[in-house]
Amino acid sequence: MSRFAFVGFLILLAIAVDTAAPALAERNPLPSPAATTYTLALAADRRSAERNDTITYSIWVNVSGGGFLQLVRVNFTLDPDLTLVGAAVIPPSACGTSTSNATFTEWQCSFLHSGRSYRFTVPALVDANATRGRSRTATGQAIELGAGTATPRIARVPVWILIGVLELQVTAVLSSAPSPGSQIYFNVNVTNIIRTDVDPADVQNLTAYNVRITIGISPFLDVGTTTPRLRTLPYLAPSESDSVNFTGIVNATIGDPISVNATLLYDDVANRSIGPKFAEWVDDVQAPPPLRSDLTSVLAVFSFAVVAIVAAIVIAPILGERNLAIDEVFLVHRSGVLIRHLRRGSTPDLRKDDDLVASMFVAIQDFVRDSFHTKATLDELSFAGRKAAVLRGRYLILAALVSRGNPRYLFPQMKAVERALRRAHGAALVDWDGRVTSLDQAGPILESFLAGGFRRMRGWRR
Repeated sequence: MSRFAFVGFLILLAIAVDTAAPALAERNPLPSPAATTYTLALAADRRSAERNDTITYSIWVNVSGGGFLQLVRVNFTLDPDLTLVGAAVIPPSACGTSTSNATFTEWQCSFLHSGRSYRFTVPALVDANATRGRSRTATGQAIELGAGTATPRIARVPVWILIGVLELQVTAVLSSAPSPGSQIYFNVNVTNIIRTDVDPADVQNLTAYNVRITIGISPFLDVGTTTPRLRTLPYLAPSESDSVNFTGIVNATIGDPISVNATLLYDDVANRSIGPKFAEWVDDVQAPPPLRSDLTSVLAVFSFAVVAIVAAIVIAPILGERNLAIDEVFLVHRSGVLIRHLRRGSTPDLRKDDDLVASMFVAIQDFVRDSFHTKATLDELSFAGRKAAVLRGRYLILAALVSRGNPRYLFPQMKAVERALRRAHGAALVDWDGRVTSLDQAGPILESFLAGGFRRMRGWRR
């Protein structure tokens, strides 16, 4: 009887297991491995950079799914103006470099495990002569080299190459060397040197933001209480400028240094601080010309002054300057590049002398090529029945073609023109980049010279 009961129990147990098995299978299905996949990401540690800055790029290969990626090729490419710092590149331990040059590098990666992120650190240097004012792009690419269709993953990131858009100048206007009690007129100017005809899409990138100008004034200069020591501007767009003007009275003894300086800081579109830029005017206080108090000395000085004035200022300049007729004016950089050429519009038949004007310019260029090897500053040229006065400055050659009169009477005027050009564009001329637009005051100054505006006797007409 017990044997039949045991057999029946086994039969009932088998029926129960067979009935419950499908439900148990649905509740706890056996796990099946998911397909292995990956993503690619690329980032830079800054949105903008200046020349000689280092940009650090990071590349991530993120593996997910099941198993591992058997073989993956990862490469990285830079636009021109960016150069890889090859010795500082750090790939993951599972990846080895297969090829590399200044703008491209490639790695082979083996057995990248699921659930892990593999990071490449790639520094790049902005070239010292990089073109500024535009974006440069880095591109990362990864591709699986296993079975099946090879679908590359691509990521890109741009970095804006900064351009210094603001120019700072500190100038002083004084009638003679600074002496105790004398007055000096100062101008602190900040100008956005970018032209207004830039692409409208670039105006935002070429605008200076949060402009801060700090002015330092020598303790030996007395200025008004309203003179600002800190000037702030929300922005300066292309071609905009701002100036601080004030007068200082020299309150110092002979030999003391007096100075005015300015420091400039501003931000670019990516809130990156640019600067500081620094400019300064400095000079030493000098003694006024000695003058004895006795009557004999006063009369002697007065008599000498009268004779000198009559001889040097009244007689000779009147006769010499009055007889001058300036036809052409050339302003040439010491490199030989023509900056400006003006012609007196009322001169008859000058437009027929184009060959003469061309030969004049060739002669000036030859003169420029050889002139900086000598110490002379003034010269005369003569050809085709005309004469030219040539003034050689530190950075500029000024030449005037004369059809009537003696060119030597032009030299005082030309010296004054050269001083005016240095006051207006001294900083730009030191390292001129060839942009004529950066010398915007050259035209008005030369026009005034051609019209007789630098004559010592301006009331006399030609």
